[in-house]
Amino acid sequence: MYGRLEAGDIWMSERESATVPSDERAINWRQNGSGITIYEAGNPDAWIRADFEAGVPPEHRLFMICDECGAVFAQRSTPGNATVCGDCGTTFDHCHDD
Repeated sequence: MYGRLEAGDIWMSERESATVPSDERAINWRQNGSGITIYEAGNPDAWIRADFEAGVPPEHRLFMICDECGAVFAQRSTPGNATVCGDCGTTFDHCHDD
């Protein structure tokens, strides 16, 4: 699967109805099995690969993957007590056994 992610601030609830200005910088990406590769077109040395591994504790993940709908979201900080999926609204409680 190939795609282009346009940079911009769009709330998940408005994602389908909103349009992204075409003058924003695009990001090239490719899905490979259990992960994605972000790359710069024309530069074979400019790429980042992220793999998704089941069972990794939430505080060590770079991405949140919704078990209900499969949506993938960047995780910019350590999760608190719960996470809510921006697509389907499912709430996930995070138990911290210290």
